[in-house]
Amino acid sequence: MLSIILLLLPLLLAVLIYASKSEAAKKTALLGSFALLGATMVSVVVFLQNSQHPWLSIQQDWIGPLGMTYNFKLDGISLMMTLLTAICLPLIVYASFNRTFKSAHHYYALMFLMIAGINGAFVTADGLMFYICYEFALLPIYFMILHWSTNEQRSKITLKFFLYTLFGSLFMLLSLLYLYADAQSFALADLYRAGQSMTTSEQGLVFGGFMLAFAVKIPIFPFHTWQPSTYDAAPTSGTMLLGGIMLKMATYGIIRLILPTVPDGVEAYGDIAMVVCGISVVYASALAIAQKRYKLLIAYSSVAHVGLLAAGILSGNAQGVQGGMMEMLSHGILTIGLFFVYDMLEDRYGHDRIHDMGGIRHQVPTFAFLFFVIVMGSVALPGTSGFVGEFLLLLGLYQANALWTGIAGLTVILGAVYMLRAFQTMMLGDANATTARFTALTRHERIVLITVVILVIGLGIYPAPLMQLSEPTIMNLLTSIQ
Repeated sequence: MLSIILLLLPLLLAVLIYASKSEAAKKTALLGSFALLGATMVSVVVFLQNSQHPWLSIQQDWIGPLGMTYNFKLDGISLMMTLLTAICLPLIVYASFNRTFKSAHHYYALMFLMIAGINGAFVTADGLMFYICYEFALLPIYFMILHWSTNEQRSKITLKFFLYTLFGSLFMLLSLLYLYADAQSFALADLYRAGQSMTTSEQGLVFGGFMLAFAVKIPIFPFHTWQPSTYDAAPTSGTMLLGGIMLKMATYGIIRLILPTVPDGVEAYGDIAMVVCGISVVYASALAIAQKRYKLLIAYSSVAHVGLLAAGILSGNAQGVQGGMMEMLSHGILTIGLFFVYDMLEDRYGHDRIHDMGGIRHQVPTFAFLFFVIVMGSVALPGTSGFVGEFLLLLGLYQANALWTGIAGLTVILGAVYMLRAFQTMMLGDANATTARFTALTRHERIVLITVVILVIGLGIYPAPLMQLSEPTIMNLLTSIQ
């Protein structure tokens, strides 16, 4: 019951927001986001009390003769992902309050439809339903960018984004159908058994299909070209949804679909994927260093970080997978903070050109301090959320391949180069003619930034409760593979 609630509640809220007046849409969306957070926390409490509680799963025939079911289940891994959604959504909604949207009730209704699709992918225990939810989440963000972007090239950009991800997902569908031919069911448990019984070469084909689909969405070089332009064109809250939550469906898919379904395929061909991930880290970091605009710097930074994330998960050990779970949560929160800073800069200056700013700390020292903490989380400073995930990812990757660890680990060093250089240029140094235009923080801005900083430090200092939530499920998953 609780699993289906986390899917149906955002759908219901989308209908309520759409039916409300445009002026009330923001408040309705914020209240709805807290309702989803409350439902998720109830699910966590129930799971911790009894991981086999009947409220945590539901299964109902959909098209029985074809082995298609409405099969939804909450475990430690899916609860971590729904927590990511539930924590990030109120921040994203509230962060958008400094913007006025035409037909706001349509905008926020689409936002909650997108969350419904994402949560559906996180809680389903059926491969075909995962594919449906994975694809459904594309539609709302497509229309959000198309109708609320101010970019003159938005039609071209959104079409490229849609076609890229849709084309990539077809390979996931082909892999699912190949598995179904043997399993005669789309239930994940049946797909796991079918995949593990295949030869190494067959598993390699399935692995390639899944990995290609996820590489486009994550994104990983060379399938990343849709991402910077889409992030740049999207409204800031749309960019937060994309970078903070949506791309995590793909990294979650590696854990839920690839590792347990084709373990021999991962062992035989995973090194190739890790090489590509390592190239993605270095390439995207180099592009981030070269950027003159802050928003594009953060976009390429995201490509670099998720390259390490995917490589660590593909290591297939407990440290790599646990690190992936923690890094997905940390990256989502940090993404919101970094893009909210962009929104503040854009609001005050009308641009985000890094070298046209300077000395902001002299004008608003509180903002500079809060921004610095978020930057430190992004470069994985010990004591921040970024350190926990990236350390575990590197540890897991080292157990698989020390060479790739050295390459993928460059994301920490290169990340410090571009993030600290951007911070130094914008915040430090002498004030210039434009510095005075950066006015004091509003109450709304303080709340968003302080909340992000609290989460970044809190998860860095005491990550144990979240790790304990997902650890039993991760160990069961890895044990079933072995």
